[in-house]
Amino acid sequence: MTDVLAFVSDQMETLGLTYEFMQMTKTPLTYPYWVGEVTEPENITEDGKCEPTVILTGFTRGSFLELEQQKTAIKDHFLHGQTTIKNGTAVAVFYGGSLTIPIEDDDLKKCQVNLSIKTWKGK
Repeated sequence: MTDVLAFVSDQMETLGLTYEFMQMTKTPLTYPYWVGEVTEPENITEDGKCEPTVILTGFTRGSFLELEQQKTAIKDHFLHGQTTIKNGTAVAVFYGGSLTIPIEDDDLKKCQVNLSIKTWKGK
């Protein structure tokens, strides 16, 4: 799974978006930023395919439009898939939908982008 996470991180850097896995540790904290997490399916198919989901959560103290613009950049980048082969693992990443998440802090805005992943591990 580290190959998948490294690839997503590289792609977020390519887009010029501030990103870290699980928790933003950069100080001072600047907005907007994105954090990612991964869900792994229970089973891998007999051909070695695995289909995890990477969930990107964006935060800003600016406008919702700022997040919407970054979300659109992510969508456009992954809409038709981004692929790599690294360390014997083939990875394909596709845009899998998004939603705006209301939170009680009126100043902080949050949205989520789901990336559908397909991986095949070689021997």
